[in-house]
Amino acid sequence: MDEDIVALLRGRDQKSIELIAERYERLLRYIAVTILRDRETEVEECINDVYLKVWTHGTEFDLEKASLRTWLKAITRNTALNYLRKVSRREEFEENGEEDPLHSGDMDDADNPERRMIFQEEVRALERVLNDLKKKDREMVLRRFYYLQSTRQIAEAMGMSENAVDSKLSRLKKKIRKRYERESEPCHLKLH
Repeated sequence: MDEDIVALLRGRDQKSIELIAERYERLLRYIAVTILRDRETEVEECINDVYLKVWTHGTEFDLEKASLRTWLKAITRNTALNYLRKVSRREEFEENGEEDPLHSGDMDDADNPERRMIFQEEVRALERVLNDLKKKDREMVLRRFYYLQSTRQIAEAMGMSENAVDSKLSRLKKKIRKRYERESEPCHLKLH
């Protein structure tokens, strides 16, 4: 099914977006709402931006590098985080009665090839580290740092106490940081 959607997307067929919405919108909306919370306007704008990015970059997508679901989740997460940064900044300036001097600026580095290359290398290094974790540990890390779930949500979903989740996440963060620094070191040496 995903192969068919990707083929339509590469062929610039509008039906691809309809099929993606039909199959994945609940997941995309869940990610956006988890990050943006009760900001309904921003959630809607975020979802629309996700579809625009999918349409714009659909011809570049490679099913051999990632599944369509993974690609859509990454786009949604990054788009929602960009919205959250902008909204938080705007809200902070509004609270202080000031105007945001960077209001029109976008925080997306997608147009910078060097940054994009470094980012891709870092993502691959992080994927290697995460793939080496036990399945339950990886799930916990993804729930907390990818889907931004609260300790309570993770504890309920995984049948653990909140203290156990906090303790385990603390140990996992240290372990991941140490392994990630070793994994990503070669790509930084090559690029600097």
